[in-house]
Amino acid sequence: MKIFVEKKMMGKANYPKILEQFSDVNFVDTLEDNFDVEVMIIMNSTLKNINIDKYKNLKWIQLLMAGYDNVDVKAYKEKGVLVSNARDIFSTSIAEDIFSKILFFNRNTKFYLESMKNQVWSPIKKEPEIYGSTISILGTGSIGQEVAKRMKAFGANRILGFKNIHTSVPYFDEIYTGENGLETVIKEADYLIIALPLNDKTYHLIDKQKISWMKENAVLINVARGNIVDQDYLIEALKQKLIRAAGLDVTDPEPLPKTSELWNLDNVFITPHNASSSPYMKQRLYKMVIQNLSLYLANQKPKYLL
Repeated sequence: MKIFVEKKMMGKANYPKILEQFSDVNFVDTLEDNFDVEVMIIMNSTLKNINIDKYKNLKWIQLLMAGYDNVDVKAYKEKGVLVSNARDIFSTSIAEDIFSKILFFNRNTKFYLESMKNQVWSPIKKEPEIYGSTISILGTGSIGQEVAKRMKAFGANRILGFKNIHTSVPYFDEIYTGENGLETVIKEADYLIIALPLNDKTYHLIDKQKISWMKENAVLINVARGNIVDQDYLIEALKQKLIRAAGLDVTDPEPLPKTSELWNLDNVFITPHNASSSPYMKQRLYKMVIQNLSLYLANQKPKYLL
């Protein structure tokens, strides 16, 4: 059996360990001239740039990212190829990033950094707290659950979740579905957190109407995909102070053009699609690959199939 591994994502120390653990497998680290691979453990961006029809033996694709909106999963499945993603790898770091954005606004970090530069002692009274607030999280998967878990520790009053099917989810107080449910979680939110996958149903889900449902003092956090939000209207809402602030790890497009008004708004905090950044990422990917390879080689289904 021949398996391609994009080893730069595994880490220098981990790739040799994979080879050692699965010594009966023929691993390759290039796709050029290896058209007989059965498995690809691969980045989405690499997969996009190859002609999959050349790989007649391909049976399973293990993506090394959680998002897959840039991968035609349906087309691969129609060819009989299994596709799985890296679902639980980035949840912890993204959850921490969400708190960094909320606290940036609540504790007026930008103002105090400017005050330090100018040696000004000017306290702001009555800064907002997460404690006692209502948190609405669109998407109750691993990221949503890690956020909800931490919100409990901060003393949030209610944690509302929005998902497709009404089932209980750990750490959430209430789960809502459908258009009426979406309206409820948005209207109730002091902090509206977007952690949904991008697809036909979620493209521009947060449009003018949805933003109009938000409280004037609400904060929007988007760590999902920029296209889930109607960015043009979000800019207008922020300029008019219709909502308090927006913390964005994702934008439309990316990189965000220098001409975008978002750069210059005082109530916006932008990071360059980097919420998943962590020194533990490659180790977590390595452990997931080991687990899923073991399942596949034992003729069992890998985890996180799409």
